Amino acid sequence: MLFQQALASMSTLVLPVAAPEMSADIGMPASLIGGYWMFIYGLGFFASLGCGGYIQRYGPLRVSQVALVCMGLGLLISATGSAWLIGASCLLLGIGAAISTPCSTAILAKITTPQNAPLIFSLKQTGVPVGGMLAGLLVPFFALRYGWQGAFVGCGGICLVYATLLQPLRSSYDNDRAPAKGFDFSSILVLLKSILSTPEYRRLAYMWWAYVGVQAIFGAFFVTYLVQEFDHDLALAGQVFAGAQVASIVARVFWGWLCSRLISPQLMLAILGLIIVGSAIATGMITKNWSIVSVVLVAVVYSASAVSFHGVAIAEIVRVLPNDEVSAKAGGILSFAMLGMMSYPALFGIILQATGSYAIGFWASAAPALAVSLTLFRRALK
Repeated sequence: MLFQQALASMSTLVLPVAAPEMSADIGMPASLIGGYWMFIYGLGFFASLGCGGYIQRYGPLRVSQVALVCMGLGLLISATGSAWLIGASCLLLGIGAAISTPCSTAILAKITTPQNAPLIFSLKQTGVPVGGMLAGLLVPFFALRYGWQGAFVGCGGICLVYATLLQPLRSSYDNDRAPAKGFDFSSILVLLKSILSTPEYRRLAYMWWAYVGVQAIFGAFFVTYLVQEFDHDLALAGQVFAGAQVASIVARVFWGWLCSRLISPQLMLAILGLIIVGSAIATGMITKNWSIVSVVLVAVVYSASAVSFHGVAIAEIVRVLPNDEVSAKAGGILSFAMLGMMSYPALFGIILQATGSYAIGFWASAAPALAVSLTLFRRALK
């Protein structure tokens, strides 16, 4: 599940990391990255809300394979370079990325204990920075040798191969399927109402939106920010981005271990919120006079917070939800992460287009995360 999560993360980052090469070749402006992510995660929002019935019907392992196939095909379609086909690929990438986390959460919820849940889910969610690391290394590698189209083909092929490699595990993890379940539009409305009307679910949903949004603009714009604003070359920017993902891998496991032993997940999420706010503000303060070491340090802190809270937050979802509702409702809460991934890059792109400033976008993203962090502190310290 760690590698399944890694490929889901990598797939959504191929275009943002390849954007400088695409811009030079076909004139694609950086501000369009926000629109690209808006379509991917806007569609992902509905996929996440509606996937619970399919996970119950076909099993989380099978739906994980479907997610990988969707992402692989979406990347291959994007390699055509057609603006219309790249737009159409957002449907496949959005579905694949959105249903990956609910699937892996459903599998691991069956076999972990409440005490170990923060650590187990943090280990699984290291797939997100692993995916960022893969994107930061593989996309420049493919793009500089085979053109930006080669990056899409290479990464898409990896997704399709891994979907096949998961097949032998299906009999073990899809043995409790419910054939009568499936998609029901009314169930989506019921699920949304349940989340928004239950204070504990609603707080978790808002936290996912605010924190993941700050993560989203890091993934969508950081590499292009370094290349276009400060004239760093693509390979160096990709290496900085990949290095920050390595820091996130360590941070995720450490936060999970800490919550399994010493600190409540709620307090940990409050602390991480303040670090997220500080890192977004610091990123907007970067200038051409900063050394590359200082830039790397800011990227590492950004990644160790905004790209590293997920395992603790998923453990909190599993703690709050009844055991028999994890498959159905986890996707509903996580759908608000899709909203964050959709709305923040889109708003960032609008701000960038209107002002020409990356800094204003990074600073604006910190405000909702600060509100969430202060609310969590107030509840955790009661």
